[in-house]
Amino acid sequence: MAIASPQFAPTNSGLLKQINIARLLELLRCHAPISRAELARLTGLTRSTVTVITAELIAQKLVRESGEFSVSRGGGRPGRGLMLNPEGAFFIGAAIEVEHLTVVMLNLAAQIVAKVQQPLVETAPELVLPQLMQLIDQVRQANPSRDSRLRGIGLSIQGVLNLDGVVIRAPFFNWSGVDLRRYLQPHLDLPLFVDNDANAAALAEVYLGSAMQSSSLLYILINRGIGSGIILNNRVFRGAYGTAGEISALMSDPPGQDNASECGHRVGKEDLLDRYWKQGGKATNLSELVEQLEQGEAIAHTVVQDWAENLGRGLISVVSLLNPEQIVLGGPLTVLFPYVKDSLMTRLRDEMPRQGEQGFFSNPKAKFEISSFGEDASAVGGAVLAYQSLFRVPDLVLRPMQQLAH
Repeated sequence: MAIASPQFAPTNSGLLKQINIARLLELLRCHAPISRAELARLTGLTRSTVTVITAELIAQKLVRESGEFSVSRGGGRPGRGLMLNPEGAFFIGAAIEVEHLTVVMLNLAAQIVAKVQQPLVETAPELVLPQLMQLIDQVRQANPSRDSRLRGIGLSIQGVLNLDGVVIRAPFFNWSGVDLRRYLQPHLDLPLFVDNDANAAALAEVYLGSAMQSSSLLYILINRGIGSGIILNNRVFRGAYGTAGEISALMSDPPGQDNASECGHRVGKEDLLDRYWKQGGKATNLSELVEQLEQGEAIAHTVVQDWAENLGRGLISVVSLLNPEQIVLGGPLTVLFPYVKDSLMTRLRDEMPRQGEQGFFSNPKAKFEISSFGEDASAVGGAVLAYQSLFRVPDLVLRPMQQLAH
């Protein structure tokens, strides 16, 4: 789903070179500045091979010398450190969200260098997608000198997509069967990557955020609804048909309760506010609800703790099943995290005894925190869909057995 039409190397040597380039770029992304000798030691490549490849990357302006000298752990003379060149490549990320459209541009250092956002008034795809294209063009035209170094465009959307990037269901837009790639790709001169918002945001955490050292991540995105992005061995787990991560049913009220709702959206923003209003709360939006929490309003505290109870119950189920190394919460409702963190942490510690004495936290690497990208998580994640293509080792695809028989 997140991968554009694959381009395979025509020869084994070409494929091997792609793999070596991806390995070197990944080391430079995570450990720069680093010398050529240290790159050779960490990859097992010969120094001459590393020298040839890094020379090509420097010529392509993807890599530059840092001006610092770096000493290899294997000893020897210090060598000049290498690092990614922030201006060497750019990536556009776009997010179709319930309330607005957001488009950002990242440089190779994963810094946001441009951003535009517009309210989403109409939700029909034939109106939304042209509006999105206008925003993408606006970002590209803001600095034309970067356009030749654009590597791809990534799009995320709140909804369920199949492996081909077709929207199966986007209930907040009333979309079904919308082929995003088919509509957008003819209007673009760059590779297009498509995924849902939770998967994209999870990738942003792994590549750019607090989960850079984690190979296993559960990202839970809470907005009007709830979804999750699952990272296993540094890659998004999408399931057989692309719909893995739909956890809303696990976050609803227990069966038989009067306030149980369809689709398990009891932890969504609108459901939280609706429950608050029904109990007589006076806040008119999420920001005012947080103000009421700060002022000690009893209704606000009761409703938010009830919300955390549903979230915690579902969290225990998902974490028990996946056993991730790290959990990250994202979306606008993370502003409530300081008020419910202790109760959620207690549940993760005390209600998961099979994982050890400290439950989820029995592993010293285990972390539970909120996303570092705020409201831009989905758009930045969209850009990372394109960004990751530079650093991923190409997938090796075997031909079907019937082809081999001929």
